[in-house]
Amino acid sequence: MQVGKDSDMRKIVACSLALVLLVSATDPSRPIFEDAVAVWSFADLADQAGVNSGLRAHGNVSLVDLEGNEAVMSKKRGGEGRAARFSSTSWLDAGQGVNDELNLSGKLITLYARVQANAVTDYAPVLTKSGNDQNLAYSIAFNRIGEAVYIEAKIGSDEIAGAHLLRYEVPAAELNAWHDVVFRFNGERSELYINGQLRDDEVTVGQIRDWNRRPLLIGAQYKKAYGYADVTQEDVEATFEGLIDIVALWNKSLPDDRIMELSQVSELADGRPTYYTEKYRPQFHFTAKKNWLNDPNGLVYYDGVYHLFFQYMPPHRPGAYKDWGHAISKDLVHWEQVPSHITPHKVWSGCWSGSAVVDVNNVAGFQTGEEKTIIAFITNGGNPGDGLGPLCTQCIAYSTDGGQTFTYYDQNPILTHIKHANRDPKVVWDEKSQKWIMSLFMDEGYEFGLFGSNNLKEWKHLSSFAIDGVRECPGFEPLPLDGDPNNRKWLFFGANGDYVIGSFDGTNFTPETEVLRGDYGVNYYAAMTWSDMPDDRCVSIAWMPTQRYPGMPFEQQMTFPTEVTLRTTADGVKAFRLPVGDIKNLYDQTYSWENQTIEKEHQWEVLDGDQYDMEFDLDVSQSSSFELILSDVTLSYDTKTQSIACSGPAMRNGIIPEDWVAQTAGEVNDRNNLGAAPLKPKDGKINLRILLDRNSIEVFGNGGEVVISSCFMPDEQHDTYGVRTAGKLRLIKADVHSLKSMWEVAN
Repeated sequence: MQVGKDSDMRKIVACSLALVLLVSATDPSRPIFEDAVAVWSFADLADQAGVNSGLRAHGNVSLVDLEGNEAVMSKKRGGEGRAARFSSTSWLDAGQGVNDELNLSGKLITLYARVQANAVTDYAPVLTKSGNDQNLAYSIAFNRIGEAVYIEAKIGSDEIAGAHLLRYEVPAAELNAWHDVVFRFNGERSELYINGQLRDDEVTVGQIRDWNRRPLLIGAQYKKAYGYADVTQEDVEATFEGLIDIVALWNKSLPDDRIMELSQVSELADGRPTYYTEKYRPQFHFTAKKNWLNDPNGLVYYDGVYHLFFQYMPPHRPGAYKDWGHAISKDLVHWEQVPSHITPHKVWSGCWSGSAVVDVNNVAGFQTGEEKTIIAFITNGGNPGDGLGPLCTQCIAYSTDGGQTFTYYDQNPILTHIKHANRDPKVVWDEKSQKWIMSLFMDEGYEFGLFGSNNLKEWKHLSSFAIDGVRECPGFEPLPLDGDPNNRKWLFFGANGDYVIGSFDGTNFTPETEVLRGDYGVNYYAAMTWSDMPDDRCVSIAWMPTQRYPGMPFEQQMTFPTEVTLRTTADGVKAFRLPVGDIKNLYDQTYSWENQTIEKEHQWEVLDGDQYDMEFDLDVSQSSSFELILSDVTLSYDTKTQSIACSGPAMRNGIIPEDWVAQTAGEVNDRNNLGAAPLKPKDGKINLRILLDRNSIEVFGNGGEVVISSCFMPDEQHDTYGVRTAGKLRLIKADVHSLKSMWEVAN
């Protein structure tokens, strides 16, 4: 008798539990949606969050019952087992919602959509709150670009133009599957989850753009970027085809467990691409993990760490609204990109180029603990026509935690706009005058200005000067001549690498050389030097502007860091550059040859890779010319003209020319020009140091007296290494080191 009662009780408990589960699975007020701003699960067109953000249908939108497992999956996510079916001419709008609650604002947001696309032939919006990028609030969409289809999520910010974009390329086999799309932003970082896997993330700046008053659209977008258009066929493009099961919005960043519940997974997985192993990724030259990179910025050494900031452009931003991306290293070789960007400021706008120093004596007064303050000097570009900051002011941001976070100075700008697009502050310490010196491009011809300060916050104009043919991105600092610390000269260079050497009396700079060529390659720009180096070295790095390598997530790369020294030559004082000695940290196999005479040609069969540090000492006294064949690149020397030329599948100024010969007739040589330089033998001998990466070459002639830095498009058919000569070429000594990847610790 007792057994029967227990059995009946178990049945009652089981039925009760099943009922509870059924109710919780279909009740939108359950915890998964209890704090949503709005949620539509398409039992009808009402807002199941409990406020009146009801939907209006346009065109042939039908509400359909899902069947079988599709219905079960819908209910597990808090849906109704129903979905809205869209054709390419139908959509829904929700107006502004009660009290504009759909006009999300602040620095926290989560968007969720469970969606199944039938076909994607172009841009197909799932939900949109705004017009185009310039007044976008938030959106989720499918987007076809060429043969690829992406799921994209974007938010716009009042602090920048454009929008923040995250995307995931959908495998063709999964295009018509159901996708749980979650986009969340926590005030510093945005993330895109697809079916419980993190597919993309980005450092994200600013508050969500909340001044747009257009109705929220589901299944459509507005044709016009701005204005208060009516929601009619003439004003809207409805291009989504498929089913939408649930749409929900939160003005908070949902925690992981909520995303797991929405995606019906037991844990969140990292499904982002495996970066740094891509086909064309340089293996010992720095590149951003993804997206556009240009000028190096804010180079500073502090507490055992080298900091490399750089101009960084996430997609869907106009050029003026870049971040300072950020990478760190302990040896100038292995770099790790970190998320502590310096991002555009709402008042002063985008982060253009600049420099950084360590305020060792706390003259600016920002230090709060034991950590010394790192101060970044930034040209904030501005765009007054768009209401985003004044044009080109010099501002500072400071870090009191070793460069992990930066705070904008509340009394910015430290220099107001002077004229034109004055920009690119480089700050150094002058021991003689006991002042901080800022060099600044004035953007009038070739004019640069010098400014002085005692506290890094208040600056006084000292003098101005012009260097013919030199513009932008100044470098200005004292270096020992011939290694003598008591005999320093000032090196001044501009973005193209050209330089002069002279004297500085604390107010005026006096050039003592003519303008000299700093780099003879075709992919060298905007070099900058590290400040606060522990061993008094002067180390430089530059941007190598190139066309995007096809199919790669990154664009552009940096040169390898080089040490800069001033030396006296028979032709006067010159700046020399050589790769930093830390490159030895990448050495793998070493091959050496010496005392060989080559009369026609010779191949080095043991060389078959694409990453090398090579050094050749050559006697050219009995050779009229020779060529080093280095896989994709040929390095040629002409004894009569005493010049070296580099040729290969060129990438110059961002473009691969269709007919290089026609475009460069009379320039340097008649082949694919990667640069050429004068190189005089010394006692009949020349020295060549060559860094060869997958898609770049840097040639250092005679100890770095001349340098050629260029990029090329690699050809998989080329893997030959050797030499050809007209006459006898004596190889005095050659050391060739194959290099390991710098990215071993980056991912």
